[in-house]
Amino acid sequence: MSFNQSGKPLKITVIGAGMAGLSTAIAISDINPDHQITVLESNASLSELGAGLQLFPNSTRLLHKWGLGPALEKVAFQSSHISVRRWEDNAELAFNMNNPTSTWLYGWPQMQVYRPDLQQALFERVKQLPNVSVLFGKSVVSVDHETGTVHGTNGEIFEGDFTVAADGIWSRTRRCLPASKDVAPTPYREHNYRAVIPRSRMLSNPITAPFMASQEAKTWVGPNAFVLGYTVASSELYNLVIGVPRPSEGVPVGSWNHPADIGTMRGLVSEWCEEVRALASLVQDGECVSWTLGEVGPIPSYVSTSGRVALVGDAAHALLPHAAQGAGMAMEDAASLAEFVGYLRSTDDLPRVMGAWSEFRQARVEHLRNISRGTAIDMTLPDGEAQILRDAKWKAIRDKQSAQLAELGLEKVKEKVIRERPVPDPACKSTFEPGGRMWVQGYDVNEESRKFCREHLGLE
Repeated sequence: MSFNQSGKPLKITVIGAGMAGLSTAIAISDINPDHQITVLESNASLSELGAGLQLFPNSTRLLHKWGLGPALEKVAFQSSHISVRRWEDNAELAFNMNNPTSTWLYGWPQMQVYRPDLQQALFERVKQLPNVSVLFGKSVVSVDHETGTVHGTNGEIFEGDFTVAADGIWSRTRRCLPASKDVAPTPYREHNYRAVIPRSRMLSNPITAPFMASQEAKTWVGPNAFVLGYTVASSELYNLVIGVPRPSEGVPVGSWNHPADIGTMRGLVSEWCEEVRALASLVQDGECVSWTLGEVGPIPSYVSTSGRVALVGDAAHALLPHAAQGAGMAMEDAASLAEFVGYLRSTDDLPRVMGAWSEFRQARVEHLRNISRGTAIDMTLPDGEAQILRDAKWKAIRDKQSAQLAELGLEKVKEKVIRERPVPDPACKSTFEPGGRMWVQGYDVNEESRKFCREHLGLE
């Protein structure tokens, strides 16, 4: 690993203290603790909204590398598997193994975590870093794409060698780069209803009470809708998502917490199995929100031509959530960016090295975009021929896994899983397929970044 030629640390500004911004500060500091990093956050305090998210091994390997393992163990939940069930009768169609299979195959576990808990863990790690400062209440007006200078409200100016914009789907910084100044988020033909249900309420219902004692995450797939449920926050909350593949009236793209009509939400699943109806019945007035899914489509580059400004996370590539990789791609952006920054000999290298970083990340993200879209279609097929074929394919995979477990036992299955590790297949259009899961979850972004730098930049 080599740093800028003068040996002096870089002065880096990070815009945004969400998961992408905090991950970036941690990752860059981890590569070189001599960098001076300032994180600018427009809000007066941390403000991640309450919802659950899934973290897979491509993410958890990074969080452990950054020293967050102990913090995650206190708040995250490791499910044994996710069970895919039919909307009408709760019949199991498929299951994807999570733990301990995840560690067997990829080296790191799958986790379910409450979003505010993860952001708080990242923030606590940042506070331990003497070279990183977080400034709250600092709104950004514009960013100079040639110098990376950040202009804030009240005439504040933040100068440095390099600026990383993690300012979300409506990124102001993205609009300051000539190549992406006209790029805006586009609504997808889907919206989600979301809620978190307290443990006490889940236990009060005889149908949902067993969910809190189970290590199983669940998803129900049906015609033009799907339901996802799993525990978070050390099993104190149950995360519920109802996905509807049609636009939502009056809910702007990127609004995560738009108040939703609880009657409309319940009506969507009024003819579904009793398990789903019971979950929907436990959500109370004021607890349900609607989220219109949006994307930031492919843009010419994640960096300015000067190399002084880089976009990460949703600012660069907001994706659909159906591969459960929104947080994962933000963390990968951060980790890979840190690797490329670590190869800089001088700031004169920024255009070439950052341009290469953008090329490296865009290839991965666009493959992931296709997988996420494919999974979205699979989960909401109307009953009919395509649904019957899907169910048959899923059941064949499930039955093979079940038969192996019954015949061999857990230890022998472990040996077989490791021996017959699937080949990563980015051509897969669904994470229900072993090759697609391996390509997404088995990815080591640090190693792949270093490999790319050696092969394409001639750097050691």
